[in-house]
Amino acid sequence: MRQSVRGALVLGLVLGSLRAPAATVDRPRIGLVLSGGSAHGLAHVGVLKVLHELRVPVDVVTGTSMGSIVGGLYATGMSPSEMEWLVGTLDWEDLLDDRPSRQRLSYRRKQDDVLNYLDLEMGLTKKGIAFPSGLIAGQKLGFLLKSLTLGTVGVERFDDLPIPFRCVATDIVTGEKVVLSEGSLAEAMRASMSIPGVFSPVPRGAQLLVDGGLVENLPAAEARDLGADVVIAVDVSSGKFDPERLKSFGGVLSRMTSLPIARNVSEAVPRASIVLAPKVADIPSMAFSRAAELVARGEAAARDLAQVLSALSVPEEEYRAYRERVRGRLGERPVVDSIQTVSAGVDPRQVAARLETRAGRPLDVAVLRRDLDRIYEMGVFETVEFRLVRDDGRHVLIIDARPKSWGPTFLRVGSGFEADFDGDATLALRGTLHAMQLNSRGAELKATVELGTVPGVNVELYQPLDFLGRFFASGHLSYVRTLTRISTPEGLVGEGRVTLLQGSVDGGLTLGSWGQLRVGAFRGTGTGEPLVTNEPLEDLDIELSGVFAFVGVDTLDDLSFPRHGTLASAQLEAFQPALGSDGSFERLQLRGTHAIPLGRRTAVALTGGWEDTLGTHPPFYLLFTLSDFTRLAALSREDAAGERAAYAAVNVLHRVASLPTRVGRGVYVGGTFEAGRVWARREDTGFDGIRPAGGVFVGADTVLGPIYAGFGAGYGGNTSLYVFLGRPY
Repeated sequence: MRQSVRGALVLGLVLGSLRAPAATVDRPRIGLVLSGGSAHGLAHVGVLKVLHELRVPVDVVTGTSMGSIVGGLYATGMSPSEMEWLVGTLDWEDLLDDRPSRQRLSYRRKQDDVLNYLDLEMGLTKKGIAFPSGLIAGQKLGFLLKSLTLGTVGVERFDDLPIPFRCVATDIVTGEKVVLSEGSLAEAMRASMSIPGVFSPVPRGAQLLVDGGLVENLPAAEARDLGADVVIAVDVSSGKFDPERLKSFGGVLSRMTSLPIARNVSEAVPRASIVLAPKVADIPSMAFSRAAELVARGEAAARDLAQVLSALSVPEEEYRAYRERVRGRLGERPVVDSIQTVSAGVDPRQVAARLETRAGRPLDVAVLRRDLDRIYEMGVFETVEFRLVRDDGRHVLIIDARPKSWGPTFLRVGSGFEADFDGDATLALRGTLHAMQLNSRGAELKATVELGTVPGVNVELYQPLDFLGRFFASGHLSYVRTLTRISTPEGLVGEGRVTLLQGSVDGGLTLGSWGQLRVGAFRGTGTGEPLVTNEPLEDLDIELSGVFAFVGVDTLDDLSFPRHGTLASAQLEAFQPALGSDGSFERLQLRGTHAIPLGRRTAVALTGGWEDTLGTHPPFYLLFTLSDFTRLAALSREDAAGERAAYAAVNVLHRVASLPTRVGRGVYVGGTFEAGRVWARREDTGFDGIRPAGGVFVGADTVLGPIYAGFGAGYGGNTSLYVFLGRPY
């Protein structure tokens, strides 16, 4: 009863505001106002569907936050059905995650995640340690918005769009409202929805713009300023607040943010003629995966007021002419006449070398997307955006690569931990200082300090020899203290400590994003100290020198829980007395993993390796062993080392749950079957000593790194319960 009375009152208000019947040319000017509300804003699409069905023309549109995105796209002429398809097919989880796809990273950048680091990048600046201004820079979202609004190239004033448009942002410096009415439509929408602390602010002259919901979440006043006689406002931000949420820190923080929004919405409502409030409060505000349901909620709210809205409808012929006018005012995608690059602090030739887009050709959005990805994947830019502008009738494509404000010297920290219930444990705490863009070709200096069971220091100077980084030279210096097994042909003798200082120089070739070749020479010196042995042994002086060759392939989508791709490497080391080595011997290591998806949530990873001394007899500290978490986890750590080792494994992974983007990615269960053998001397032949093992585990991909806990059982009845933090492959 209350709903019908309210509908009658609103209908009377609307009819009273009409200057003439809607069927005539002299109809009221209709404004549409769309509020912010994160994922709840997808309900606006459902409202637009009903307005379209009822043949209600929209003459001006305003929006804030997600309402600015829906409203801005509608203002370009995009139809409600196109919008519904778009929001239903987007990969929202990927769109709101700026991390590049690992498979597309350069081979060198892929090596950065071999060690386990926190999913937090800090910078070291003159003022001290600096952090990003938001959890998400909006790289992927920004590209999507610009590609969807390419048809607005040359439109500088939002009054000149097919439907005049305004959106609201907040200047985070002054706290003042900023009404955006000109410039780049995509950048205006991106600024309006930049939730503070989640998305990085958008610079605009001297201003830093964030979400407009802080000052005006329902911009009805702007619709009136554009001359709207009747204002249809859609508010997805309101809803009954549950006091139970105040019992948690997150609930209190959320309420502190929502209170000023609720206040400015209540102040704006009287300026609207019709207010629609889709019932979306029971859906989490970041539940973009429920897009279809949210669109349906908006549609239902509009249908509840269909009688009121129908008073604004126009005849079918008039509405068809309106839609043709709206969709037909913008030109087709243009030919690129010239390209300019902007990249402060980075030689523009590095940026230009990564572009496949060429002047004189029609703009291909897919090619441009890959171009921007390649530039962004360099790791030194906060955002890489494009602008297409008109200059004397020519279309100029501007690639604007904005460096990270907390770079180009970065600090990362991480850890690794492995323990079983037999009392064996290893711990690693590490920090890496990574200075990038040291010269015009992008030289890098990386220094890593590791504390724990195997303490050490590693310093690398890496110099690309061309602007694309296809050829390179590098130098390494490392110091490490490690525990190792001491073995003889008769078996395990004990355990010792090796301290080694080693340097190397090498050069190589990068094979696209998937591989690398390198050759070089090394020189090392150190000591070997027996700790616990079955027979007396003397300390050793160690001199290691030789040459090496390495080839690697890496197309794996994820090191922790892979679904597809390959990770493989081959390394040959030749120790040469002529270069100062204690003896003449070789080491060959072949390793590989291939992941195959088995459905949407399940994958199998096939892993294997062969390690061989090629008929030589190196000292104990260069022998091979297999017993660790990733290879025969159930076997005792007292397994002997040997001159040859081989192993194979089949691992099955199943994703059982997702985690919030900034907490992690997913939770997995899995099982593994493994087999392997170590040969004390290469002269030993046969596979009769192969040891099988298997187990089950649960794992989580978190911001701390991959975490595993599992049970293994193997040869001789050996069993093991273990926990593990770090990369397995």
